[in-house]
Amino acid sequence: MNTQLTPSELNSYQTILPNDDPAQDAIAVLKDHNGDIEASFEELYFQKYDAIPDFPDKSLWEVTLNQLRQELCGDDSFRTKVQEYSKNPGSTPLLTGLIVY
Repeated sequence: MNTQLTPSELNSYQTILPNDDPAQDAIAVLKDHNGDIEASFEELYFQKYDAIPDFPDKSLWEVTLNQLRQELCGDDSFRTKVQEYSKNPGSTPLLTGLIVY
């Protein structure tokens, strides 16, 4: 699974976020890697933590995506909490739980 951004997409993001230094740094790394999101993600991670964790049979990108999917879509996920709040929008405890999550 190799996701690439086109030069046109990168230029568009660069134009949309002109005053966002972290975004500009990330776009520069993406351009260095010809839009390869996975390679750019690993380089940015390495820049921040000075190491890349080693996972058997999976890349850092795959592990991160799986974790995000679980957090957003799992049984006790953000989406579940939004759905619970939508059923009872006047509930302060549900809103507080959603914000804290």
